[in-house]
Amino acid sequence: MNRRARPAGFTLLEIVIALTALALVTVICYGAFHLGIRAMERGEVAVVATQRLRVATDVLIRQIKSVVPYRARNRDDEEYLFFRGTATSMAFITAAGLEGGGGLTRVVYQVIDDPPRLVMSESPYFSTNALGREPVDKPGLHSAVLLEGFTSLKFEYLFYEGVEPEWRTEWDGHDEEDLLPVAVRVLVDGIPGLEVRTWGQEIPIMAAHYGEEGAAGFLDDEDEDSGDEDEEEGGGVSGSGGTSGGGGDEGDED
Repeated sequence: MNRRARPAGFTLLEIVIALTALALVTVICYGAFHLGIRAMERGEVAVVATQRLRVATDVLIRQIKSVVPYRARNRDDEEYLFFRGTATSMAFITAAGLEGGGGLTRVVYQVIDDPPRLVMSESPYFSTNALGREPVDKPGLHSAVLLEGFTSLKFEYLFYEGVEPEWRTEWDGHDEEDLLPVAVRVLVDGIPGLEVRTWGQEIPIMAAHYGEEGAAGFLDDEDEDSGDEDEEEGGGVSGSGGTSGGGGDEGDED
């Protein structure tokens, strides 16, 4: 009895099974490759965001810690320590200006929408009268975007007189009876790549309160007396030290 030879090749069922297995392997490989690419992209975004945040934080810390209790004069000729702050803006005099290698500078921080970004501007030229009479949010001579890519940013100001610390959303040096905030808190939401949703930084203000004659420091009665004698012998404090009287008069003459 003769048997027929089985034809060479694959059956339809075998082809379907092979194609199905190939498709599964392809999907698995693509998924792993896609996850790797996304993880790498997220890592790059996180690195860039962290670097930008670090740069912005360094500038904020340096300038806020170096706030100078500089006296301004309003239209009623009333003197007060110049420091204005809201939830989205801040203006003060700092001894850590970025332009010109440092020195006294009027700095303004503003949060601008569409898209959200933090803009910083500096003005090395100012006077006592101009500080109290010009708009607080008037931009300076040199402006730059300090931080971007976030959802929201706000400032808070710490009030403390030995009783109960209080974080405020606004600060006006004219209404605070010659007081500066003890610290400034910066809260940023929606920075891509960070594990936390809200990033915060509390920055203490290291400025010393000025005496009536412009002498810097936290002085008791004995120190005040010795300070007055030093001023009489030495002819006063140098304007480059950031005194209210010397710095303001020089600015007015300019």
